[in-house]
Amino acid sequence: MARTGRLTSSADFRRTYAEGKRASASSVSAHVRATEEQRPARIGVTAVRGMGGAVQRNRAKRRVREAVRTVRPEIKDGADVIVVATPEAMKASFQDMVDNLRSALSQAGGCR
Repeated sequence: MARTGRLTSSADFRRTYAEGKRASASSVSAHVRATEEQRPARIGVTAVRGMGGAVQRNRAKRRVREAVRTVRPEIKDGADVIVVATPEAMKASFQDMVDNLRSALSQAGGCR
C-alpha cells in the first residue's frame, strides 16, 4: 500500500476510532470515518492483543492487508478506515475474510 493510502499518525487513528462508525464481522472489525476531502481512502490495519504473540498478530495483519487489497476499489474516496483483525482471522479462509471485510465495511458505510 502506498504511503498516501495509509493511516500513519496516532492522531488519525484516535480520530477514526472516536468519530467513525464501527461494524464487526466474525474475523474483522471496521471503523470508518467519512471525510469531505477529495483523496483516495486511507486505511490502517491493526490486530487485537488477545490474539497471541507478535508472530500471530503480524500474520493476521498480513492476511487482512491482502484482503484489503482485494476490496480497496470498493471503499469510498475520502474515508479513513481502520480494519482490526480478531482471533478468528487466523482460522477463516481467505475468501471468508474478504466477505467479512466487505460486510463490515458496508455496515459501517465505507463501501460505495
